[in-house]
Amino acid sequence: MLSPWPTTIWRLCAVLALGTAVGAEFGAAFAGLFVAMAALLAAQLLSLYRFERWLRDGCRRRRPEAGGVWGEVYYHLGRRRRRLRAATRELVTVLRKFQEAAEAVPDAAVVLDEDDAVLWCNQAAERLLGLRRPQDTGSRITFLVRHPSFVQFLARHDYQGVCDFPSPAPDGPPLSLRVSRYGGGRRLLIATDVSRLHRLEQMRRDFVANVSHELRTPLTVIGGYLETLLDSDDVCASRWQQPLRRMQQQSARMLHIIEDLLMLAKLETQTERPSLRPVAVPGMLAAIAEDGIALSGEAGHRIKTEVDAELWLLGNEQELRSAFSNLTFNAVRHTPAGSHIVLRWYADERGAHMEVVDDGDGIAPHHLPRLTERFYRVDRGRDREHGGTGLGLAIVKHVVIRHGGQMRIESRVGVGSTFACDFPAPLIIGRGGRRAAAGEG
Repeated sequence: MLSPWPTTIWRLCAVLALGTAVGAEFGAAFAGLFVAMAALLAAQLLSLYRFERWLRDGCRRRRPEAGGVWGEVYYHLGRRRRRLRAATRELVTVLRKFQEAAEAVPDAAVVLDEDDAVLWCNQAAERLLGLRRPQDTGSRITFLVRHPSFVQFLARHDYQGVCDFPSPAPDGPPLSLRVSRYGGGRRLLIATDVSRLHRLEQMRRDFVANVSHELRTPLTVIGGYLETLLDSDDVCASRWQQPLRRMQQQSARMLHIIEDLLMLAKLETQTERPSLRPVAVPGMLAAIAEDGIALSGEAGHRIKTEVDAELWLLGNEQELRSAFSNLTFNAVRHTPAGSHIVLRWYADERGAHMEVVDDGDGIAPHHLPRLTERFYRVDRGRDREHGGTGLGLAIVKHVVIRHGGQMRIESRVGVGSTFACDFPAPLIIGRGGRRAAAGEG
């Protein structure tokens, strides 16, 4: 299309020339030029007024009739509006399809802004998180989902991993939450129903507990008969001393594994916190150290204690003894002969700490995250040789969690390892059961 500017300029010049000529006929050429210019300006102002009123009305009215440059302006603007309408219709279609797809997802999806306010959520979010649409749009998600685990996970702003918490909806299932950042400060929350996984996990726990319970009796009987045969003076039995002792060792190891499995199943199935009583941890660690020396035998591990004799703990004595002895015996089993092992028991402003420190070979970093898994072994052959079950650290972790604490593992290859149980300050008491402030002694 040819540009309208040449024609428009010629028309303007013609009007100005005509005005000047008419004015000259009357002896006032400049007055004629001024009148022509004023007429041209008035025409342009009228066209500009019509254009502005058309825009103000949202371009809904029929566009004003215009030619020249103004006609081109209306033409190009109309073409852009048509393109914009087509693009908008396409975007709306895509958005509608996306929303339909998001509604079909069985997981709860919630979009949050930088202030944790709900921008959008799908239908599953109403069922799993108890949200209401559109009433909850603009409300802070922490006002709607108040579970402490959810609130703490969202407040950390470190969204590695997942957060497990029960659904706030009535009779809602257990949920697993993942958070992803996008578009600046916005976040996408995905909450998944994990009730099936929980049922499978419960089935696994029940199966392990039932099988372990059923196996304990026959193994006890077998062990009893083996002990009787080994203690007898029968000539036939004396000829089979070595295989009988080997059978006794393996049956004892199997019984030890079963006892640990039953202990672990008991810890996992008891959701309530244990009954808390004053526990004399210093005396307990002294006895465990003696047991560790006996276990070491000819290996000659040098075990000593560094404990605060006035520091006691509110807890379950049986569970704590199991945890502390597991850490100590693991240090004996997995360090070279003659290694130093230190049992430390102290308190600071963060709480009470029981640490087992050794100067053994250390553990490679890639093993550390998996050490508390059931049956995970760094050196399977060495573990079997020393009678380990692969369940000790899993038991320790559950005991510490049940007491409101956390387990800590630090290790450097060629330097040694530290296995620690950190307990919260409210569990600290003084000797004999009197209350003590954190860090006392």
